[in-house]
Amino acid sequence: MSVKLANLDGVDELSIMISCGDAQEYVPFGREYLCYHPGDVGLPPPRPSPAPPHLDLMRQLDTVSINGSKDWWELRHSSDGLTEEELYVCGPTVVWSRGQAGSAGSRQVIKCMTCDSTVQHVMFATFYTYPDQPPLLGEAVPEEPTGDCLPSICVAESDSLNIFTEDGDDCSVALPFPVRRVWPIKYGILLERQVPASELASPKPEGERLPIFYSLLHPLDEINPLIYRAGYSGSARPAFMSDLSQQAVFMSQDPSICILYNSSSSSHTIWKIRRAKLEENNFVLQSNMSSPASCLLSNPGSFAQLHSYTHGHSLSQSHSHGASPVNQASTHTPTPTSSRTKSSIFPNMLTTPKAQQSQAPRNHMAMLSRTQSPSVFGGQNLRLAMSPSPSRSPGPRTPRSSQYTSLNETLTEPEPLVPDICLDHLWTDHSLARATKAFLTEDSVGQKYLCLMLSQAGMLRCIKYDYTNDKSSLIFGSIASVIAKDALPVKALHMMIVVDGSSSVSLYTGPVHVSRINLCGLPTFNSSLFRDFSSLNISSRLHSPSTTPLRRSSLFTSSRPSSSLDAKFEVGLSPVITEKSHMDGSFTDDPSLPLSSSIVSLRDPSDTKVTLEHANGNFYRITLPEIASSPVVKHSLAALKYVLPREPALQLVNKWYSTRNAPGSGDFSPQGEWTMFSMMLLSMIGYDTDKLALTCPVESSDSCNTLVATKKFRAAESGSDNDWEYMLSSPFHMAAGNSLSEMLGLQKVGVMQKPKEVNKGTVHTRSPLFSHLPAIFFALHLVYEEFKLNILNWEFCSLLVTCLDQLASDLRLTQYLHHYWRDFPTVCPLHGPPSQVPLEEAKKLTYASYFTEKPPHVLAHLYAIMGGIEPEPFPYIPEVCTTTKNLMLLYSVAAADCGLQNIPMERFLKQISSSNVKPFFSADVSLNLQNYCENNPKIHEKIVLLTDQLGLTVRDIQLLSPGVSLVLMNAQHLCRTWPPQNWPASAYHLIHRPDLVAHREEDAKNENDSGKKPKDPFNIKVRMQEEKKVSQSSTKEEEDGMETLDTDMLALRWREDQRIAEVRRMLCSSRAVTISAVQRPEVSDHDFLEEQERHLYALCIRTMSLPIGRGMFTLFTSSPIITETLPIPKLNLSGKAPPRGTTIDLSNIEVPPNMDMWPHFHNGVAAGLKIAPNCGEIDSTWIVYNKPKGSLDNPTEHAGFLMALGLNGHLRNLATVNMHDYLARGHEMTCVGLLLGISVAKRGTLDIQTTKLLSVHLECLLPPTSTELDVPHTVQVAAIIGVGLVYQDTAHRHMAEVLLQEIGRPPGPEMENSNDRESYSLAAGLALGLVLFGRGGEAAGFTDLNIAGELYHYIEGGHKKPLFGIHKDKYKSPSYQIKEGDCVNIDVTAPGATLALGMIYFQSNNKAIAEWMLAPSTPYLLDQVRPDFLLLRTVALGLIMWDSVMPTSQWIESHVPLTVLTHVHRGGLLQHISWCLYGHWIEVCWVK
Repeated sequence: MSVKLANLDGVDELSIMISCGDAQEYVPFGREYLCYHPGDVGLPPPRPSPAPPHLDLMRQLDTVSINGSKDWWELRHSSDGLTEEELYVCGPTVVWSRGQAGSAGSRQVIKCMTCDSTVQHVMFATFYTYPDQPPLLGEAVPEEPTGDCLPSICVAESDSLNIFTEDGDDCSVALPFPVRRVWPIKYGILLERQVPASELASPKPEGERLPIFYSLLHPLDEINPLIYRAGYSGSARPAFMSDLSQQAVFMSQDPSICILYNSSSSSHTIWKIRRAKLEENNFVLQSNMSSPASCLLSNPGSFAQLHSYTHGHSLSQSHSHGASPVNQASTHTPTPTSSRTKSSIFPNMLTTPKAQQSQAPRNHMAMLSRTQSPSVFGGQNLRLAMSPSPSRSPGPRTPRSSQYTSLNETLTEPEPLVPDICLDHLWTDHSLARATKAFLTEDSVGQKYLCLMLSQAGMLRCIKYDYTNDKSSLIFGSIASVIAKDALPVKALHMMIVVDGSSSVSLYTGPVHVSRINLCGLPTFNSSLFRDFSSLNISSRLHSPSTTPLRRSSLFTSSRPSSSLDAKFEVGLSPVITEKSHMDGSFTDDPSLPLSSSIVSLRDPSDTKVTLEHANGNFYRITLPEIASSPVVKHSLAALKYVLPREPALQLVNKWYSTRNAPGSGDFSPQGEWTMFSMMLLSMIGYDTDKLALTCPVESSDSCNTLVATKKFRAAESGSDNDWEYMLSSPFHMAAGNSLSEMLGLQKVGVMQKPKEVNKGTVHTRSPLFSHLPAIFFALHLVYEEFKLNILNWEFCSLLVTCLDQLASDLRLTQYLHHYWRDFPTVCPLHGPPSQVPLEEAKKLTYASYFTEKPPHVLAHLYAIMGGIEPEPFPYIPEVCTTTKNLMLLYSVAAADCGLQNIPMERFLKQISSSNVKPFFSADVSLNLQNYCENNPKIHEKIVLLTDQLGLTVRDIQLLSPGVSLVLMNAQHLCRTWPPQNWPASAYHLIHRPDLVAHREEDAKNENDSGKKPKDPFNIKVRMQEEKKVSQSSTKEEEDGMETLDTDMLALRWREDQRIAEVRRMLCSSRAVTISAVQRPEVSDHDFLEEQERHLYALCIRTMSLPIGRGMFTLFTSSPIITETLPIPKLNLSGKAPPRGTTIDLSNIEVPPNMDMWPHFHNGVAAGLKIAPNCGEIDSTWIVYNKPKGSLDNPTEHAGFLMALGLNGHLRNLATVNMHDYLARGHEMTCVGLLLGISVAKRGTLDIQTTKLLSVHLECLLPPTSTELDVPHTVQVAAIIGVGLVYQDTAHRHMAEVLLQEIGRPPGPEMENSNDRESYSLAAGLALGLVLFGRGGEAAGFTDLNIAGELYHYIEGGHKKPLFGIHKDKYKSPSYQIKEGDCVNIDVTAPGATLALGMIYFQSNNKAIAEWMLAPSTPYLLDQVRPDFLLLRTVALGLIMWDSVMPTSQWIESHVPLTVLTHVHRGGLLQHISWCLYGHWIEVCWVK
């Protein structure tokens, strides 16, 4: 990108101009909002109260308005940095709104307040709780505010001050005198008393005057007078500020200063605002004890005279503005003001005798923490008795003499008002006139100025100031003046915007002019027409000059209220209007005034936005452009401002700002902005930028192409050699072609280019920055090394390196040239670009002491530290190379293994010195680690703790270069498992422990809240107590079986979502489901009812499966109460049809019989699985106590509950008598649950009693002569499974032989053993597998049984083998219902035999047995095997070849027959086969 920079040498600086965004017409949001506000319409007006006749003059003077217009507003930048806050005032109403600046529709009203009378002042202020007040004897008063801060809004009326905090508290303070202005200060607010005209006309002696200024530190405190100390830094004795010629001009919170104007001496004095000391209060009160002023301050009756005298004219003021009556809902009635109990710290002073009360710590607006004060400053009753407000007391007033008499009788002794604030004199400036405005500003290089706007003189005085070495006071220096009509600071740019004498707008940084501002979007203003109107003799008492209607464009509507356009004769003496009239007069007196110069004043600065007041009465909001947008330019500017002296640095910043934002420049990409900045910098150094051959980075963009084709040529259809040469000469080929050729071993291909003549330019050695060339180069090099550490800034390194390479070549720094070539070999030549600076001129340059011949290499430095080498301290620039400084400290501390309390920073880092002392750069952060460090912390703990103290976050570490961040991430990983307990919450954030963060934050909250009992929501006991209360209030229908979940502990595991609540909702089976079917017009009611029931049946299938998931979800989460039964949640299979909630059940459609039997059984199992195995209080009595007691209890659910107790191990406590009672009832499901539960509880124990219990239900284990019992088939299946569990992994020969025979038990005799033979055979196979689990290769005593052969016979089929033993005689009579023939029925025996064989040979890797389980390889044989048998064979194969199972798709496909695999890979309709096979094998892999 080619950038042309104008040569500013010899050019008038006022001709420089920048452009800003289009001016947008500004209308206060509160004005638009009040259009919809009800106001006081429809309310009766207040009744006037008679006033004494001698106050007629006061009543007339009260009509004088302090503000020129009936509405005004105040803007400020919000603390979030993104929005603006507006306080709008109109009459008695205040609107507080917040929103994004310049964004329509983004503002919202926070609070709208309507007071009793017209609002005099409104402002933002911050109070503090001051728990150390009142101070004890001998206790020093702190300089800084103490306690919690209370951000508030102060609304001042004529007789009260309403305070609204952001927390929602409000308080009303009675004003004992009329207030001229209320100011926010560092410690609270400062009130300036309005001096009556009679007091000014006949002033009293100094000792008899009342103070002018008062302070209020807390809404519930007294309004106390302040004291001052004159002389240098307050060397004189303290006294009350009672000089009637003093008026406040400006207040600042940081620094805590104020500016007062003395009208008698025409001087401005600057004072430091601080807390008053005890000895100062003692001196003032003792020395003024006998003075009349002291009597007025301590005698309520005397001060009431002042109150009534100064407030006498306020009676008619309320009526002139139409105050709202008492019953208005939005009014705020002042409440009595309270104060702290005054201690007897002044033994010689008269104090009110009252009981000493203990002072509790102040908690915001807590009224109970303060005691009522009898002083006339507080107390609404006193105020109303002395001066009743017509809006509150409409009746006639009683004579004041009687009021004062009763007041003096009630107050026996006065209490002195102890000053809280003291003013120390700092500086006096003798000016020509009173300043109408004052502000603090800072120029681009950190120099601070206090500016006084002298509107009458058309001058802005800039007083330079700075802090003392101990930061306790200010020192003032030179004074400069700027011709201006108005000015405001722009803090974001470190500049100020000024309206000069020609009514045009300019930018200044300090007293130095930067540029003019080209305003777009403003209407033109005809000065001659205005001059004609101004020549008319119009009364100055008109409310506003805009009363005379001027003709203006209809495109812009006036931002003033419509009421201001009405011609009304009012007494309106406003200093704002007078000043505006003066400026308008000067505006019209200039005959050569351009049409665009029509700005008369400025207001509302916020960030980079300023409001302009146009001559036509409208307000316009403009946004000034920023200094830089790309990180590379911002860091480079900061580094250059540090290394350069103030004057060259100021020239650099000003020229860059005017160059970047020149009209027509537009927005820039980071590459384009850096190119412009580098060209501007090189031109200020002295380079001829037109002849400087700086190459673009690797990627060529459109911005780098300066040649534009002026004529479009017709493309040739046939190619030419020029096309190939163009590709070879492209930047991409030059960057990647050589390295790619070397990698592939190809011959390098390039274009033979003719050597170009070097167009060597000249360098002007008298340029302002030429002598600082080494410092500029070294600063940019440190920025270059800083950007290497961040992956987001790596692309900017290629932009920096081109400029650095040129500077290094001119300084003849070969090591730097080699350093840049190694980083960017395709951008930087090996020997650097041609030098532009002559050798003799380069030798004359002076190098700073921090400059090194060897280039600082941050990555090599860190690598050396990791290798155990302690190199020289690495240079860095404060506030610029922050990442470099942090990493050097982290790596060095870890390598040197030094303590964290005293880190020798000068041992590892070298802060480069600046040409001048830079007060605007703060010192290094002090590390306070003594509270978190152990005696001997580990290295990784020190790294994490130091990382936290340096302010690095997880995001910052992730953005570091991968090799650099590895050390930090490894330290975080090592600390994550066992972190120390005393770390701050931010350190736990670094190691990704949100559970510890929550505990730490809660502990800090409990420590701060000393008045309440700490209550940790993550505390187990607290949670159980709260949960118990909730469970007691909940009904049985609402129980879902998951009440015992520890939700708070689960919230620590999943803090970011509500997955636990969602899982609980999905697994709830106790509520009726919603049937959301819609009846169509053609469907009858009966058919629609059947449709709803079919829908319910589909949902019931899902509901019946929920207990299984709930059992897993609530496994071992409860310890039951022995005196209560265990609640079993209801399995609700009904539905609700909206909108009436009609109950739907399955009564009109056919459903399978006993459909809900096993779901109820599983529901009982899920309820029992909640019980933890370690509950030692569960015995036989409690188990029997849970038996069903009525018809509402389901015995099937209790059967599942018994099985769950067996799974938990508690059923072994059941007595034998109780077992007999359960079995004697003959309930089938109860017998199943009891037998399975007992077997599981006695698993692998070979228990004789359990074996006898199971044998009663199995015919195969009974003697031949035993009596036949009628045992249900389901109970037999449970009993044979129980045998396998009791004899699990015991290899018991007799049981194995019996179970092997039971797999192939034939049907019969006669009608027996004819139903559900498959379940019995499968159970026998599983039981055999449990008995011989994994014993396939070790069963030496089972050779004669040939178990593997018998099982294979059951799988593949064949002729039945002859029966022997007891079975030979038993099955002589065949079955009358089933005829199988002579072959084995593999449909019955194959499933059990297959699983038994897989379990017996588990993990044996027996290939011979495994081959029996392989799927057939031909389609014909594959058709002979049932799909479910194939699935079981696949599972058995995985159990046998357990070690060879791999979770890969290749292993799965190796077990699929080729005939099937061919069709699978074809896709289409057969693709679902692959998913079926994959699913079967994935089950095996999941088991592994």
